[in-house]
Amino acid sequence: MSKIAIIDTAIDCEDTNGRAVEHIRLCGESKNCIHHEKSHGTICAMVLEHCASDYDLVNIQIFRDNKCKVFGDIAVLAKALKLCKELKVDVVSLSAVSSILSDSKHIYDITSSLSEDAVVVSALDNRQYVSVPTSYPFVLGVRSDVAGLLSPGEIAYTADDPFGANVYANCDFALLQKCLCAPSNSFAVPVVAAYINDLLNQGQSMPNIKSLIQTLKPYTISKEHERYFHRPMSPIEREIPIVFIADGTTRMCRVLMNSLYEKYNVQSTALSLVDESYDIRIKHVKGINTIQKDIHFMKHHYKTDIIFIVGNQNVLDKIGKSAEIDVTLIRQGNTEAYIDYEYGKELVLISTISDRLHEILTS
Repeated sequence: MSKIAIIDTAIDCEDTNGRAVEHIRLCGESKNCIHHEKSHGTICAMVLEHCASDYDLVNIQIFRDNKCKVFGDIAVLAKALKLCKELKVDVVSLSAVSSILSDSKHIYDITSSLSEDAVVVSALDNRQYVSVPTSYPFVLGVRSDVAGLLSPGEIAYTADDPFGANVYANCDFALLQKCLCAPSNSFAVPVVAAYINDLLNQGQSMPNIKSLIQTLKPYTISKEHERYFHRPMSPIEREIPIVFIADGTTRMCRVLMNSLYEKYNVQSTALSLVDESYDIRIKHVKGINTIQKDIHFMKHHYKTDIIFIVGNQNVLDKIGKSAEIDVTLIRQGNTEAYIDYEYGKELVLISTISDRLHEILTS
């Protein structure tokens, strides 16, 4: 029998067909605090119960308000994920995600460690932002079958999803209608968690399960549906500056991103023509010919204040034909770099670039 953890609001056992639930509260509540309305966590548990059998359920409450999901503390989510590791949970059903990619520093390591022994099933942000931990390559990212291409309870797979949400699930059950809830990415997650549970009950190993997911029925999106699935859900309220870093690695880019966030609370992302180690904030692009499309996607689906483009200096002119570069940074050895922008070109210490760059872009 597998152990499934729902990390969410509190679950009301009266709505889970009497299934015993182990409650663990990490949000400061002294009691379950169940409201007359069914909580978000309860509805997730109802969907899981509708689709699965033969499992133990752990409810890790990380939100104080049980009526709906609200903004929470990323540190509490990290604590919940660590607890799942300690409890030897087999499947994590997670609808509580973050589209603030800098939050990755709090949950990346524990999610990676947890994923070695469990399947973390995580929802895509409902406003279609790249999100953590959903977009991590070792997490099973899930979204709802809003196009209605599947039957209720059916799941399908697509490779190379730009959001990292490769699994689609249809959660259009009558029980949601009775709760006055529409199908959503959140409620698609327990459908997939139930499928994983069935595979575990059949004796499948974790490595086999992760491989079997990729052999699911392919989710084929028409051009009409593709426009819906990838369309921006929120308008861009301001222009996002683009900074080109002439460098053969993303090392300086990472340092700048961290410094801008720590000093000025500035969120930044990057498109890289250099294929290096994984970072959720950095999207590897295959070539210059897709740069314009990649910038458009990043502007609309990453919560970012600055977009860096990393590549060798010899591609700068070609990129300039597809994108308007606001600032160019050209490394000069290990300690200095040129900053080239509208009003001049300056040689500065690499250690001070984030301060000068922030000053240029905000003046």
